[in-house]
Amino acid sequence: MSKISNLKFNVFYDGVSIEKYINQVDGVTTNTSYIAAAGITDYNTFIKQSLAAAKGKPISFQVTSTQYSVMEEQARYICGLGDNVYVKIPVVLPDGTSTTSLIKKLSDDGLKINATCIHTFEQIDTAISVLNKNVPSIVSVFAGGISDTGTYPADHMYYALDQMKHNHHMQLLWAGCQHVLHIIEAADAGCHIITVPDGIMNKLGRTDVSIKDTSVNKSALFFADGAKLKLNI
Repeated sequence: MSKISNLKFNVFYDGVSIEKYINQVDGVTTNTSYIAAAGITDYNTFIKQSLAAAKGKPISFQVTSTQYSVMEEQARYICGLGDNVYVKIPVVLPDGTSTTSLIKKLSDDGLKINATCIHTFEQIDTAISVLNKNVPSIVSVFAGGISDTGTYPADHMYYALDQMKHNHHMQLLWAGCQHVLHIIEAADAGCHIITVPDGIMNKLGRTDVSIKDTSVNKSALFFADGAKLKLNI
């Protein structure tokens, strides 16, 4: 992990196996999709266990309701659980409605907001404009989702960093890490944080392997699997 550990920014684990990875990272994010995929339905218990596993490092939990009043109640509850806790609020609802008025209200009230699901330049502008400059916040730009549209995400990161350059309480998060190289790219772009899921966490050791050895290892894998096949000539 030497290439990763030498980078001058924060690597956050993104998922539900917090105890497994907490000693390798600087913080944690979770989302409702990871939690549901793990078969977890008791969100309160998950949050309680996750807070203990995080060991005081920054951690984000997402709201689940699309109703503004309930979303606000959930956000206040989540942020009240600890000084290291951020509440994740998507900047847009499934019907396309913006949540930035609620984000502004909560941020002005001192809640630590992780504004998430950001994909467009307009969403970057709006999120940064409504977050209180005197309250810690995270702007999560989804590099993975942007990449999936065939668009390089680095321009979004450079733009966001320029827009927030006078806000010392705001951090830019590269979300949707899809491969190890994304970690290097996020650092090169100047992001403050990248979130890394299980599959990529398990590959971090590969950064200490030479490219030639990587080739040899891949060949060994192919031939090991080939040995399981019967070829009649």
